[in-house]
Amino acid sequence: MVLVLLLPILIMVIASFQSTDGSFSLANYQQVITNHYYLKAIRNSLGISVVASAVSLVIAVIGAWALTRLSQKTKNILITLFNMSASFAGVPLAFSLIILFGNAGVWKAMTAAMHLKDSLEIYSLTGTTLAFTFFEIPLGIMFLFPVFEELNPEWREISAVLGAKPLFFFKKVILPVILPNMIEVFTLLFANAMGTYETIYALTGNSIVTIPILIGTLIDGGLTANIPLACTFATLFALVMTLIVWVGNRVTRSKREAA
Repeated sequence: MVLVLLLPILIMVIASFQSTDGSFSLANYQQVITNHYYLKAIRNSLGISVVASAVSLVIAVIGAWALTRLSQKTKNILITLFNMSASFAGVPLAFSLIILFGNAGVWKAMTAAMHLKDSLEIYSLTGTTLAFTFFEIPLGIMFLFPVFEELNPEWREISAVLGAKPLFFFKKVILPVILPNMIEVFTLLFANAMGTYETIYALTGNSIVTIPILIGTLIDGGLTANIPLACTFATLFALVMTLIVWVGNRVTRSKREAA
């Protein structure tokens, strides 16, 4: 923990308050607040992460519930596929999406052949968000499936015998069990999306700027490299993730205590 997490974070925070010559400075944080390009990177990262995580969570909830309704053999096959899909990110995923939805891809050829209007642009902000859901959805299903698997079918029968209506049963029995887990999974999906670098870089290069892309550019920029500024963005990134995790833990703790 000290070598891998605490020490690097400490060095990163200290470096964020330094200029390129090593002297103490607040100029890095001032640039982040005043530079429109840097603010755009923050907005893009937050926007992509929130939308991709929310959409993926909704589909993952439906997928995890549907998975519990299948036979054990089918479950095992799909779980294996979901495990593979959750790990299928980075350059291979970007290359697959380019083959499917790129300018010379399968989707473009199909829509052109059928004389249909094609408004999907995989190299755009919307296309990048769609790309993130390709690995976020199976990841969410794998996290949520054990939760739905533990729901006892007899609970509904007992609730019906006691005279509870389906809405009451869902609100008072099912929701308190799954909601804290959904919040935790959203936090994990958000963190995963915020830190994704390879997929968006392989898909769009530097045409769409995000915090990871910006950090990579500031580190590997040759003559334009600025390690202290990169550390500033990394520090802000860590603060955002800490805040998200803290809020998620607070909400889930209060939900579990209320249940």
